Amino acid sequence: MSKICFNGNFLNINEVSFDDVKRSFCYGDGLFETIRIANGKPLFLTSHFKRFFNGLDQLKIDYSSVNDSILSEKINQLILINKLENGGRIRLSAYRSGDGAYLPNSNVTSYLIEASPIVDNLYTTNDTGYTVEIYNEIVKNFNKFSLYKTANSLVYVMGAIFAKENNLDDVFILNDNGNVIETTNSNIFISSNGVLYTPPLTDGCIGGIMRMKLINLAISKGIIVYENKMTPQHLMSADEILFTNTIHGIRWVGKYKDKRYFNTMAKRLNTALNQEVFNYQKDLMEN
Repeated sequence: MSKICFNGNFLNINEVSFDDVKRSFCYGDGLFETIRIANGKPLFLTSHFKRFFNGLDQLKIDYSSVNDSILSEKINQLILINKLENGGRIRLSAYRSGDGAYLPNSNVTSYLIEASPIVDNLYTTNDTGYTVEIYNEIVKNFNKFSLYKTANSLVYVMGAIFAKENNLDDVFILNDNGNVIETTNSNIFISSNGVLYTPPLTDGCIGGIMRMKLINLAISKGIIVYENKMTPQHLMSADEILFTNTIHGIRWVGKYKDKRYFNTMAKRLNTALNQEVFNYQKDLMEN
């Protein structure tokens, strides 16, 4: 059985009681980060921790007992304990501990780290393009929590169920203005005439770690990137549609409605992304 790390202690998952995670379960009172492992090492921790602690600040959760050094050490220890020598996934969850109803009786954080293997060591693009449609039964509103992966994820859960029921690989999520902002698990880019476009954070999408990595990578390769509001009509006029997240890297869409799409930009950026992983891990070793 794989071990987990709960508040710094390495345990079996069945050793964590309901009372330990009650507020997260009852009120969605927390947030999480998903972190990629490659070559047995976690990627882009500085960026993940920045978003993680900023999110805890927004939730007014006291994290004075934990910091990035502590979490980094625990994550690396858990990877070793679970013998993840190649590709894998870390989920770092934090929530308000204690009891109470809507008004909590404590603002102190508790955290849980899980680690599991995945097949691919480095990032690979999908062989077959995704088939995707718009999900409009529930829209996502912009607020100060929009940037973060909060424990309240119902719009993504319902979108994923809709995708499965309709034999789709994923769905586009809309905001309350009808603009396309993301999918159930990814940020969105479209490529048109060699230029990349992505929805702005002010439209309500997650402030994705891989989103920012891809923007910086594209610019370093001489590719122009714009943050623009994205309507469903923009999807139809694009040459390529790309999805990005930290676990899978870059995924490309093959079909939306009756239109077919290319994957040249996706493959080019995936090669650059794996070089970024190599450089990141080389720098860690040298430092």
